[in-house]
Amino acid sequence: MPPLPDALEVARCSDRLYRTGASHRAGVTITEVPRGWARLRPGGEHDAFASTAFNRVHWLTLDAPITRNDLIAADTTLRALDVRRAFLWLSAAGVAGDGDAELRRLGAERVPFVRYLTLARPATPATPPKPAPLGARLIPLDELPGTLDAVSDWYGKDGIPAALSMARAGVSEFHGAFEGATPVALGALLMDRGARGNGWGYLGWAGTDPRHRGRGAQSALIASRVSRAAELGAAWCISETNTAVETSLRNLMRIGFLPAAEWCVYDWRA
Repeated sequence: MPPLPDALEVARCSDRLYRTGASHRAGVTITEVPRGWARLRPGGEHDAFASTAFNRVHWLTLDAPITRNDLIAADTTLRALDVRRAFLWLSAAGVAGDGDAELRRLGAERVPFVRYLTLARPATPATPPKPAPLGARLIPLDELPGTLDAVSDWYGKDGIPAALSMARAGVSEFHGAFEGATPVALGALLMDRGARGNGWGYLGWAGTDPRHRGRGAQSALIASRVSRAAELGAAWCISETNTAVETSLRNLMRIGFLPAAEWCVYDWRA
C-alpha cells in the first residue's frame, strides 16, 4: 500500500464534501466565519452527538492554530444568529500551540472519550473479506426515488430529500445491498474532483435496516463503492467514522482503510 495521503489534503477533501452535502439539506444555513464556515439549522442545539449534530463550525483545513480573534468572531456570529449550541470541528493543526487553550477560554469543551477519524485506502478494486449473502450494486438514478421511499422507515426521512437532490445534481451516487428485490442497506459515493490526481471518492451516508445487521451488507457496500471509485479514476477513497461506532470502524479497516486524519471536536454553548 502506498503512503497515506497528507492529513491536510484529507482535511481539504472532507471540508469540500461536507460543504457540498450541507448545501443540499433543506432548512440549513451556511454561514462564513473567519477561516471556516458554519452549518446551522433551527433546533440543532438539541442534537446530542457531534457526529450527527446539525449545528457545526468547520475549521478542518486550518494549517495553523486557531486564534482568539478567530474564535471571538465565530462566537459573535453564532450568538447573533441566536445559536445556543454548536460542535466545533478542527484539524489537528487547529488546536496546536495555544489553540486548545483558546478554545477552552471561550468556554468550549473537548468532546471526551471518542476519537473522530477519517480513514483512507487506495481506490483499487475491492472485495469483502468474506462472501456476503446480500449483493451490492449501484442504484440507477431512475430507481433511486422508489428505493429511498422503500427504506424511509429505517434510513431516516429527514435525509431523503438531500440524498435525492445530491444524486440528481450529479454530486453523489447511491449503492444498495439487496435481499432479492428488497433494499436492506444503502451508502453513497461522492467524487471530489478538487483532490489530488484524478480526484478522490468519499464513502458516506450509510444506513442498514436493523433487521439485517450483521450480515455483511455494509462490507459489501464499502467494496462496491471503492471499486466504483477506482472505475471513475479516483486515486484514493476516504470515509469517516468514530471509535464509538465500532462496527463501522471494523468494516472499513477489514477492507484496507487506515486512519489518515483525526478531528478535534469541541462542544460550544452560548
